[in-house]
Amino acid sequence: MFLTIMIVVSFVLFVYFKVQQTRSRGVMEGNWYASKASIAVGIAIGSFGLNAMILYGTTISTIVGVIFIAYGGINVFFGIRNYRAFLPAAQKEAEAIRQQEEQPSK
Repeated sequence: MFLTIMIVVSFVLFVYFKVQQTRSRGVMEGNWYASKASIAVGIAIGSFGLNAMILYGTTISTIVGVIFIAYGGINVFFGIRNYRAFLPAAQKEAEAIRQQEEQPSK
């Protein structure tokens, strides 16, 4: 039951971050949300693989589960790496956009 809830929550977070990515005002902010979405989908795929391994317990489901866990782990790994890379640039970009909006227009 825990893995099922984890799959659903991570897919909901994936959709949320993808919507935020399209609504973002800057390129780096969009990339930052994309990295968060990658982490969420990686967790969902890995949880799905683990759930298949536990639920069915056959050789085929174990092989497929290991593949899903590996693919989900790769998504999480690269998502975290991109998150760390884009975070400082996204913060600078957000600050620049906020300063632009605060300036009175003539």
